[in-house]
Amino acid sequence: MRERFVVLAAMVAGVLQVSSASALAQSRPDTGQARARRDAPIVDDSILKHSAHAKLVCVACHTGLDPKNVPVRDKIEPVICLRCHADAQFKHAFHPQLAVAIRSGKEPRVSCSDCHGTHDIASPKVPGSKFHASRVSESCGKCHRNAVENFPGSVHGKALAAKVKGAPTCLGCHRSNITFAAGTADSLTVKTAQAQLCLTCHLDSPEVRDRTSSTAGFVTRWDSSAHGTLLQHGNARAANCVSCHGSHDIRRKTEAGALVSRNNIPVTCAKCHAETERKFSRSVHGMARSSPKTDSMTCATCHDEHAKTAPVDARSGVAAKSVTAQVCSRCHDPVALSGTYGIASDRFQNFSDSYHGLALRGGAVEAANCASCHGAHDVKSKNDATSSVHEANRVVNCGRCHPRASERFSIGSVHGSTIARTKPTLKWVVPAGIILIAGLAGGLAFYGRSRRTHV
Repeated sequence: MRERFVVLAAMVAGVLQVSSASALAQSRPDTGQARARRDAPIVDDSILKHSAHAKLVCVACHTGLDPKNVPVRDKIEPVICLRCHADAQFKHAFHPQLAVAIRSGKEPRVSCSDCHGTHDIASPKVPGSKFHASRVSESCGKCHRNAVENFPGSVHGKALAAKVKGAPTCLGCHRSNITFAAGTADSLTVKTAQAQLCLTCHLDSPEVRDRTSSTAGFVTRWDSSAHGTLLQHGNARAANCVSCHGSHDIRRKTEAGALVSRNNIPVTCAKCHAETERKFSRSVHGMARSSPKTDSMTCATCHDEHAKTAPVDARSGVAAKSVTAQVCSRCHDPVALSGTYGIASDRFQNFSDSYHGLALRGGAVEAANCASCHGAHDVKSKNDATSSVHEANRVVNCGRCHPRASERFSIGSVHGSTIARTKPTLKWVVPAGIILIAGLAGGLAFYGRSRRTHV
């Protein structure tokens, strides 16, 4: 009996004397384990029997252990998980340094036992286990504090807490190589992978698509947007989903803390478009944002986040031919908004009736639109001395298209006359004048011909 006890004690001792310095060693102690003395360790059987390795004998992991050598020698062979889990290095993209260490035989910053434990390893399919869907955020959060603090309040975190089908977990996203953790991926590769991952759920997953069907078209348009197009053509500086929406702290745009909320969009866009945001903040549109009114403009008002094709694209809302009708008119034409902000509601109609407006509607690509004169991001009041439409700057402004423009060139009405609409009785003045002139010319011609005939 004594000999059997000694053999058992030696085998169990090998379990506990694993070298923590090894890259592949199980270096974390059991939570319910107690050690009586160095040569007679005790393993809590209640923990071991619930482990995924419960059916394995000690020497299956602790190779080289000699049960007859009591007490166990100071250094024994490290546990090499890869002997059974050969595919682990390819399945753990979220800890790429682990795969690198495994292949080179070096110690990784994060080992298998750091996450999975030692004798208490349990399958992620077991409810309540460390990496079960219900606890994976908690387990990962032990090291990734910043992520776990932001994730619960995000739209993804709330969906996961509510047990919404298809809600993402840490592993759901990070099984793909979507970070710079490996230290070898370039920005283009990572950004492309991130965008593909987001689209995989929001467009390809039935569970997610059914709940977000109303925005599916909006998401689809990202591919053809300026950002999506640039990224597809290899521009690593182009924005992707994470650039605008964030990663662990994604929120609905109606939430105050969202990066794409009305108040935060200018700040978010300024991360890449700093100079544009500087101009916009000094414009009449940018300064209107300090007003308590909630319908003041943001970048998305004109550009539309996902459908923001380039200005040279005819499909773009900010294309030369489209900007007046599709963008400016949305705010400057409705009487309701004009009354709220005290701006004239006839500007769009007047412009449409002007030479520039008629030429633009007729397809003249060189014809001036609203932005041609007023600017785009730096629109200012005509009373502002720095405005391109201030009376002191009109000659220069008009001269960009009309090189011979003089001071008298800009004296007339710019948008067109409103006389015909404000005084209906005067709308016949021009037609009557034309008829009178035509009649007079015709009469003179007839008189001249008559005289030649009689002579």
